[in-house]
Amino acid sequence: MTCPLTLHDVEKIAAVLDGKLAHEDRAWAIEQRSASGTLEQLLTIAPQVTTPSGEITLITVQSRQGFQQLYGCTHWLVIEPDEVLFVARGQQCASCLLVGRQRTCTLYADIPLELLRAPLDGLDPSLLLAVMQLSLAEHLLVVDADGNA
Repeated sequence: MTCPLTLHDVEKIAAVLDGKLAHEDRAWAIEQRSASGTLEQLLTIAPQVTTPSGEITLITVQSRQGFQQLYGCTHWLVIEPDEVLFVARGQQCASCLLVGRQRTCTLYADIPLELLRAPLDGLDPSLLLAVMQLSLAEHLLVVDADGNA
C-alpha cells in the first residue's frame, strides 16, 4: 500500500498489531498494551506533515527501548501473521521500520536499493538482515527496465 494512509489502512494496521486506535490532531495513535493494561508501545502515524520540501508521512514508535521515526514513509505492508513494515523509498536507498504485535520495533536506515538485486550469497553477512527485511517489500521498491516500481 502507498502513503498517505487512509483511516481504513490505519484500522487494518491497528488490528494486525492488536492495538487501540485513537485519532489525535492530524495523526492517528495506536496504543499497544500488555495483558495487565500497561502501555508498552505507542505507534503514531502522521499522514501529512508539512516540511520545507512538501508533505510527508511520518511514522513514530515510542517504547521503553527507545524512540524511532521513519520520515517520508512511501509504502506499508502487512507481514503475516503479526507485523507491519513501513518503508521510505528514496532514489538510491530505502529505510524501513518493522513493528510487531509483540511490541517489537526495528529500524533499518539507508539500505542501498542495489543490494536487493545482489545475490545473497555474495553479500557481507552484516548486510543480510537489513536486506532480507527490505526484500519483503522488493516488489514495491525495485524499478524495472520500464521505470515501474
